[in-house]
This record gives sequence, C-alpha cells and structure tokens, in this order.
Amino acid sequence: MKVTKAILSAIFFFCISISNSQTKLEGIIENVENQTPIPYAMVFLTNTSNGTLSDSLGRFSLEIPNGKHELIIKTLGFTTLSFEFDHNALQNKLYRFRLAADDMELSELEVNSIRDKAWYSNLEIFKRYFIGTSSNSEKTMLENPTKLVLDDQSIPRTLLAKANEAIVIENVNLGYKIKYILQSFEYSKSNFRVFYGGYALFTSDSTLSRRKNKQVEKNREIAYFGSSMHFLRAVYQNKVEEEGFLVRRLRKIPNINRPDDEELNAVAENFRLGRPTPYTFEEFARLRKLPKTIDVLEKDPIDLSQIIEEGEEGQMILKFDDYLQVIYQKAKPNQNYPDAHKLPNQESLIHFINGKIEIYENGSFSPPYDLLFEGYMGWMKIGDMLPLDYYPNPK
Repeated sequence: MKVTKAILSAIFFFCISISNSQTKLEGIIENVENQTPIPYAMVFLTNTSNGTLSDSLGRFSLEIPNGKHELIIKTLGFTTLSFEFDHNALQNKLYRFRLAADDMELSELEVNSIRDKAWYSNLEIFKRYFIGTSSNSEKTMLENPTKLVLDDQSIPRTLLAKANEAIVIENVNLGYKIKYILQSFEYSKSNFRVFYGGYALFTSDSTLSRRKNKQVEKNREIAYFGSSMHFLRAVYQNKVEEEGFLVRRLRKIPNINRPDDEELNAVAENFRLGRPTPYTFEEFARLRKLPKTIDVLEKDPIDLSQIIEEGEEGQMILKFDDYLQVIYQKAKPNQNYPDAHKLPNQESLIHFINGKIEIYENGSFSPPYDLLFEGYMGWMKIGDMLPLDYYPNPK
C-alpha cells in the first residue's frame, strides 16, 4: 500500500536578505501565474500543532524546532505544497512560495454531489476505517462530511475518498481539533485493507476546565504509550526494552501445502467447464482456504543494532526485509479491539515496504508511506492520533 505524495507542480524559491532569527521561517505565498499574494492559506508542519495562516498580503511567520520537517501549504483552488527540509538549512531570508492553480479542483467545486443512501452508507464505512472504532474514535466527530467526495464505482469493491479542502475533525477525548488535508483514501471490500494519506494540523482545545484537562491528558497518555510514535522514538533512543516493547523477527514463508493461484484458477475453470480435475470439489474448497504463507516467529528478541545503519549525514536508517512483531507489554488492548479480552498485551506487525526507512527523534519516518502496520497499530486510526510535538508529562 503506497501512494505518491502530491508535490506542487511548480515551486519557486526566491530569497531576499532580511534580519531574522534562524529558528523562524518567514515567507510569502504567491500565485505562480501573476505573482499576486495568496491570503489566508494554511501553513503548517504536518502532523503537528505548529501552524498558522498567511495574512492578507500572503505573508507568514512560523517558529521551527530542531530536526527535519515537512512544510505544508494549502488553500482552496491551488495544488497542495509539500516541502521537506532540515531546520539547519534555514537562513536569515524571506522565502517566496509560488503556487499553481489546480484546475481540476476548481472544476470539481462546481459539481453538486447527490448524497443518496449509498453515499451515507459509504460515509459510515469511511468513518470506520479513517477515524476508527476505538474508545477515542467513538467520541471523535467529522464536522464537515459533505466536503468528502466518496466513490465506490471507479474500482470494483473499493471505496475511494478525497476532499477539495481540509476536513475538520473534533476529537473530544484527546482534546484536539484536527484540520486534515486528505490526499488519498482507499478501502478494499475484498481483503479489508485500508490506506489513507494526508497532512494534519492539530489545535488543542483551550476552553477545557482544569478537571477536563486532567482527563484529556490521561487519555493522551493512554493513546501514546504503545503507539507507533512511541515505538519509533524508543528505537531512536535505544530504549525499546526499557519502554516496554518486545520485538521479534517474523518471517512469512510460502505454504507448500497450498497450490499457487495459477493452479487453483485452472482447477476452478475446469470445474466450470465440467473437465476432469485432480481434486474433488471439497478438496479444492479446502485448499483454496489455506493461507498462502506460514508465519515463523523467532523465539528470542531481535538485536535492533543488526538492522540499524547510520547514513552518510548521521541519519538513522532501519533496513529489514521480514516483519517485526512488536508487543507492548505494559498495556492491554483497548476494550473495542477485536477479541481484546483474550489478549494480554497490544500486539502488532510492522513491515518495511521497500526494505528501509529513515526514522527521526520525534517518532516520524521517511518515506512517509513505507511502513505497513498490522494488528493493534494498524487498527489505531485518526481517533487515536497525536501530533508529533506531543510528549507525555515526565513521571
């Protein structure tokens, strides 16, 4: 499951010398066609609470913490800008960002979607697999669902979703309002696989009472501990065991007792045409239900130093071809997780789609769609998502 990031079709950077702090990014957003300023565009570091709007003259100022970041600029009618950079590369200059109009997006704004029973049925599917079904997800609301374009016709047995502007999500339990720029959503009804990608800006609810704030902080800690962000931070800090994670190698090997798909399809065709087959129909049905692979789990924890490399510029690179079984031993699964009462801990599988990723101190990774999460971490959705600049209170 992978999607290509939508990058601005034309990005131009001009630098004008000014006196400015090196920890601050100052810029101006303009239309690439006529260089007119673009006011009130969203400007933020993705998946954080660090964001702002450009002013009436298209200007903005954003404090940048240490580390690598992905800057997002979005406004209606223009292609979304996605730009990765390191804070060390910032100079005391004004940066100009020129955005190209999105003609397709503008044309879609003129379409009045008909929302029939099928649309509302698809909306429930979208919410289930995008927001999730956890205790936090149950208290999470999609404020502007009519901004979604839901499509179950383009690909058989597949639901696609997109939105022309940010969808707004209110997470009551975690005390956040999220503006999410949905780049891609795909749910397969055949194998129940889901993929979504986009950019999120978090805003904390500043109106909460002291009592409610305490409950929100408790909920955030529960959501954080055992999450993929918590795990990747632990790997980066070499504190996996200390933080409560058990990590083992899991290999998926071909099941020699199951014929390959080509042979099974040929048998099915012979049954359809009334030709002789090497199996009875009952044997064929049994063989087709067998798993294609068998899981082989190593008993001992993996030595993570065997899969960690240092890049040329000091980056932390993880290289791994099999699966990582990750068990968080300090917490049980959420009560809404399937068969939660049978499981003593939160158990997940992680697969590196292209064999390697770079991880960062804040728990993010790059490329952003190259980790496949299954099990508990895969079950957690937007309803349990925390910003990358969240850190639990020290104990």
